[in-house]
Amino acid sequence: MKAEVIAVANHKGGVGKSFTAVNLAAGLARGGWRTLLVDCDPQGNSTSMFDPDDDVELDLYDLIREGAPVEKVTRKTRIDGLELIPSTLAVAKLDQELVTMHRREERLAQALQPIYTEYDAIVLDLSPNLGQLVITALNAADALIVPTDATIWGRRGVNMFLEWSAALREHQVLSAQLLGVLLTMYDPRTLTGRETLNGLKSDGLPVFGTTIPKRVAAEAMVTNRVVIGDVEADPDLAEAYANFTVEVMTLIDTARRNRGKHHA
Repeated sequence: MKAEVIAVANHKGGVGKSFTAVNLAAGLARGGWRTLLVDCDPQGNSTSMFDPDDDVELDLYDLIREGAPVEKVTRKTRIDGLELIPSTLAVAKLDQELVTMHRREERLAQALQPIYTEYDAIVLDLSPNLGQLVITALNAADALIVPTDATIWGRRGVNMFLEWSAALREHQVLSAQLLGVLLTMYDPRTLTGRETLNGLKSDGLPVFGTTIPKRVAAEAMVTNRVVIGDVEADPDLAEAYANFTVEVMTLIDTARRNRGKHHA
């Protein structure tokens, strides 16, 4: 069975995108799914969570631009069942260089094709922008998750991003199913938080039943490179991301069954 490729994307920064991608990938792996995390962001936040020594030899740039074999670029992490394709600042050059490449939108999908059957899920952590690399990554995705902070600007950003992605869909560049919008940094005690959640639902968007609570401990988890399943993880954040992971697994299993019926 081909891996489900899940893009975690939002052009707005500071919404917990990389934190969500890392914890989803770790949660899937610890839930028994063979998982690959692909860091598509030159900032390399996902990479740094698993590679504190910054000893990356081959990265996403080498995979897409230089044609390095995907097996050589992929590396193990400290979590069983979770592997990583890392990113470095070199990946920033891809936005410009992809523009001149033949069939640029398909480059990541083509690069990953040899290993599709080796994983149950491939999680893509995308840059917070609307550049060519983001478009190329979205082209490779089967499913899309949009994290956003619980603010008015967050809701506005989600709708802007989805309008932009709808244009890609019209041009058949993007075919990924929108799994849902994930509300992060959520405090149900604030009026803004509640209004944002209700507003996203009233916009007709699929919103995950799980919300990620606003916790100062999130910064400590990043600083100490702690993810879901680690004993040092904040209990509230760990529980939230565990519930979110179960939601994602359930939605993907349902989508796979429906595709199977359709093909039959």
